[in-house]
Amino acid sequence: MTYARHLPGRAIVAPMPCSTTPLTSAFCAEQLTQTIAAGAAQVPFPRATDRATWARIDAASRAEILSHAEELVAQPWPVLTLTQRLAFERTGSRRAFEAPYFDRRRRLVILALAATADPAPRWADDLIDGIGLLLEELSWCLPAHDTPPGGQRRRLPDPDDPVLDLFAAETGALLAWIGYLHADLLAGLGLHTRLRAEVAARVLRPFAHRGAEHWWFGDQSNWNPWIVANVLACATLLAAEEHLAAVIVPQALASLDGYLANVPPDGGCAEGILYWWRSPACLFEALDVLSWSDPAGAEQVLAQPLLAAMARYPLLTHLGGDWWASLADGVARVPDPGPGIDKERHPPALWHRFATAVGAADPAALAASFPRNLQVHQPVYRCLVTLFDAGWRATPVTEPPPAPDAWLPHTQLLTVSSPDHRLRLVAKGGHNDEPHNHLDVGSVVLAAGGEPVLIDVGTGQYSAASFTSGRYATWFTQSQFHCVPEVDGVAQGVGARFRAEVLTQVGRTLDLELAGAYPVEAGIRSWRRSLQVTDALQVTETWVLDRPGHQVRLHLMLPQVPEQDGEGGWLLRGPSGAARAVLTLSPGDAAARHAPAAPVTSAVEQIDLADPILRGVWGDQIARLTLTVAAAPPRGQVTWSVRML
Repeated sequence: MTYARHLPGRAIVAPMPCSTTPLTSAFCAEQLTQTIAAGAAQVPFPRATDRATWARIDAASRAEILSHAEELVAQPWPVLTLTQRLAFERTGSRRAFEAPYFDRRRRLVILALAATADPAPRWADDLIDGIGLLLEELSWCLPAHDTPPGGQRRRLPDPDDPVLDLFAAETGALLAWIGYLHADLLAGLGLHTRLRAEVAARVLRPFAHRGAEHWWFGDQSNWNPWIVANVLACATLLAAEEHLAAVIVPQALASLDGYLANVPPDGGCAEGILYWWRSPACLFEALDVLSWSDPAGAEQVLAQPLLAAMARYPLLTHLGGDWWASLADGVARVPDPGPGIDKERHPPALWHRFATAVGAADPAALAASFPRNLQVHQPVYRCLVTLFDAGWRATPVTEPPPAPDAWLPHTQLLTVSSPDHRLRLVAKGGHNDEPHNHLDVGSVVLAAGGEPVLIDVGTGQYSAASFTSGRYATWFTQSQFHCVPEVDGVAQGVGARFRAEVLTQVGRTLDLELAGAYPVEAGIRSWRRSLQVTDALQVTETWVLDRPGHQVRLHLMLPQVPEQDGEGGWLLRGPSGAARAVLTLSPGDAAARHAPAAPVTSAVEQIDLADPILRGVWGDQIARLTLTVAAAPPRGQVTWSVRML
């Protein structure tokens, strides 16, 4: 469908809050239930039997689908075993099980699309085999998530007590979409009834009977909209029985209301851009699915200013091209698929559909600057949006609009550009108990000429320790591998009490007090980080320590090893290798002259990357430039700046 609302773009920073129950108030649960159970939802995408519509998909997308399918049909289906499940407990490896698990699902998405894009029967047998394999799996829940509500994690799953996690819900939605697209094929084989029964047993009934007992129900976590959107897709596409839909619908509305009540009212996503695609974007997916049964209710929720603010977040954190400011467990760009890389593509068509639906003109314009063709390796719904969303297909590829300056006070995120838009700064305050947190309070990301030159490394592969007390043993989560200060080797503390204080924020300036982000043993009484963007980024670090003689370090993470420019500065290169900017030390501003400038030495460390995700984003190496004051005075100051070449 194409949404009717086309409001002018708005510079939303702190919108009026939503109603406390926007979905429950806007939608009629009884009407939704009856429409879903009757199979009367107006799904806006064509079934495989609609050959005329499928014949009109663009040639590049068709080639993308069929070329991947050709590669896959010559390969055996991945095997899943119980010992692969047990590897999570035995060795801490998630990959042993998750790699073949996700390979199966990616392959099934591509085959489902190939069998619609190409009417030849050659894909059908492999598609049927893939459906059968998923239906026969002992559980659709990942080993890392197999914990019943209120219980302990299980070594092996119990098929009679399925746990509804992110990927059980997503597997159900994948099969539901295949059941929708290929209903005639499956019905002729008797598979549609079996598919419907398994999705009901593993997704719909667990949500209806125990959904509200899960930790994520009504929470601001990405788990909430991610799971609920897929549950609603399952119920809608498979026409859930009325008694089941009558429980699922009001629970889904209540859970999403809880999400909206708890997210930052400025529309920011503390989990970063990677999880924006699995948090606000999934909220929109849920509303989109609901709109097929009640368009007026969806329109009412989408009119809330908070939704427009959410749609704006990727615009604010965009650095240029396919680069974004990656905070927390994010990636600065999605690496190409390959061994060890399970990251899905981020479809600009979905963002465009979201932004258009909420009347956010500038985000829609940036989304429209990306190519129209499909990239596979994403869920079926998102592929169908790319192929068939009328607004997306009708809008020509445009030049990206300049990114606006914004301050998100609840997320404590500043995103500003230099007047000529050649520099783009994203700086954060926050605290160290944010979702998918890294120890990065006060960190900065800077792009020059559309490429990052000061970086947040992002996240690599998850392991058994990733969501335990051992999380911060991984180097890329630690503060010394972010663009923040360090005193005597003492890293930032873990927990919500380790936070920044915003002193002032005006225009393109931000003053943060960072002392609260560090344990007392760091000896920091005050650390004021003052950022200002003009034609350059200037950062003044002013400290008060408990005694003289501490070693002060400023860590700056870089995508390439820098070179000295012969004039006391450092030449900074973007990931492409192109020289983009120069970093220099300079005198402090007049307001901070009470703190004497301190003598600074510098050192560069090359960091070889072993993790396949990090290598896919950055290449073989990144670098860390460390500025050191070996014996710091109790009051001191260092000012550094970055300007374009």
